[in-house]
Amino acid sequence: MKKGVYIMVFVIFAAVVFVLGIGVLSCLDWWKKNVAASKVFFWLIVTLLITNMFYTVFNIKSITFKPLKEVMIFLSAVTFIVLIYTSLIMMIKYVLGFLLGAFLKPENRFVHFVKETKITVPVLLAATTLLGVVGYINAGIIRTSDYEINVNKGSEKKSLTAAVVSDTHIGICAHKSTIDTIVEKINEMQPDVVFLLGDIFDENTTTDEMEYFSEKFKDVKSRYGSFFVYGNHENMQNEDVAKYIKKAGVTILEDSSAVIAGDITVVGMRSEYDSVGYPIEKVLEKSKADKTKPVIVLKHEPLGLKEIAAQGADISMHGHTHGEQFPLTYLPFSFMNDLMSGLKQFGDMTAFTTQGAGGWGFHFKFPAKCEVAKVTINIAPKSK
Repeated sequence: MKKGVYIMVFVIFAAVVFVLGIGVLSCLDWWKKNVAASKVFFWLIVTLLITNMFYTVFNIKSITFKPLKEVMIFLSAVTFIVLIYTSLIMMIKYVLGFLLGAFLKPENRFVHFVKETKITVPVLLAATTLLGVVGYINAGIIRTSDYEINVNKGSEKKSLTAAVVSDTHIGICAHKSTIDTIVEKINEMQPDVVFLLGDIFDENTTTDEMEYFSEKFKDVKSRYGSFFVYGNHENMQNEDVAKYIKKAGVTILEDSSAVIAGDITVVGMRSEYDSVGYPIEKVLEKSKADKTKPVIVLKHEPLGLKEIAAQGADISMHGHTHGEQFPLTYLPFSFMNDLMSGLKQFGDMTAFTTQGAGGWGFHFKFPAKCEVAKVTINIAPKSK
């Protein structure tokens, strides 16, 4: 993975920790002034909620009692949103108040409004709690999205319908019922081909959930089959992910290719997090792809898109970004990826990044949506 991505991840993580600390201290200050028995009550609640939040993110798969698991996942999502966004706004208030204090008198009404917490904190807590609930509900709704791509190369096929699924992160943001819905929506599309673009599983996916995916995904119907490329989270697992993917009747592409519809080459690249992956030129050379016919490249991360386009690919498809899983994260994460979501031209190549059918860490997604993408590929008539 690129060094700049590591740096960006570290900076974002450090900023989150800093903001979280500011928020806890801000709320503590308000709580001490307005709530009786504040210290014990406050720290007990905060300790339990933050402990639950971190436990859920990193080890929820160890909880087998389903009702308890669902409550923990819900509280984790709401806690994260309340702490982060209340903290962020309070930090902005403090900085703004400090700057204004240098130019305006303390009795100035606007300065007083900026520094005031008695009304601001409870309002923010209520608003961010509502945001957490809305994002939790939104993360559980799987929608179908339609996209259209034109390819200016000849083929035996005039069009190709692809169902694209990515980033379900089964375990926290997706469950067995989600798998049922995804399979149902794919079959409603009557696709020619299905592309699974990684992070279907992650660290919190149980063996039972992987087994369920394997059995349920056998019900998917497509003319040319289903193809899978690894995501970064699947690369970090000790579990034999490949066993469950193959058991589902899905072909795994690891720097390899397959030909569908007679003359369309589908190339699957390894994740950026896989240290043994090859650059696109080597993968295409190895696959002996016919570049006079349509070439579709699958890769989990939307990175290196200019390089993929330069090698003669017509379409590249990606996941990884989750669209904008959390409010105000689009801009920072756009610096880490070539395409956050939707369609974009890179020379003669059209790139597509799906928002994914879930999200990582928390059962929360807003303003982005969970989608199963229906991508209609219009292909120029075959040249004589």
